[in-house]
Amino acid sequence: MDKVLKFPVSEKIFHNVNLVSWMFLAISGVIIYFKLADNEILKLLMDLHIAVAVVFTINFLGFVFLAMDRFIIMMRNLLIWDKDTFAWFKNLGGYPRRLFGIKFGPEEVAPQGRFNAGQKITYLFFIFMIFALIITGWFLYAFAPVLGKTTMIVMFNLHVWGSIIATIVAICAHMPLALINFGEFKAMFSLKSGDVSLEDSKHHAPKWVEKDLVKIED
Repeated sequence: MDKVLKFPVSEKIFHNVNLVSWMFLAISGVIIYFKLADNEILKLLMDLHIAVAVVFTINFLGFVFLAMDRFIIMMRNLLIWDKDTFAWFKNLGGYPRRLFGIKFGPEEVAPQGRFNAGQKITYLFFIFMIFALIITGWFLYAFAPVLGKTTMIVMFNLHVWGSIIATIVAICAHMPLALINFGEFKAMFSLKSGDVSLEDSKHHAPKWVEKDLVKIED
């Protein structure tokens, strides 16, 4: 079966380190914010929260600066919005019909690129939140006394509630839909290459196959 490389090693490392560190930071952050443990545990969790935040930050910056070509390609694919991208919303990619039998919009899904419209919105939101959480987190950690009350409150609320909202979106939307597209899920988490079926790619991302992929002879 013909395959195509969808997730290079740099993207897999970034995604998977980001996933693990994000979930730890989200869980520890909720426990700390709502004081769901005693003071000793909260102090330990705060220390671990900061340590994992270092990993979270280095992972993002490493991907941006050490794999800049992949980051630029990813952002290019996320920022291309043409008529077919917007047409995806007419039936939400066919997911209501496919998952729940709801006849919403036309049966045919508009051809998409590497990412469909829903993925583009979600991933752009995640990238914004990663950047925002890194900035607000380190400013609150290092510069809280000089930020001023209003700035500190705004940053703190963005850090806490932005992370909670993003985590809910990831758990309730991104993860279930990733499992539905199991070929891509397997490619992302496999210890082998991040290849996906060419046939599936032609179905889910025909414009990506047509415009971006180049056949390499054996």
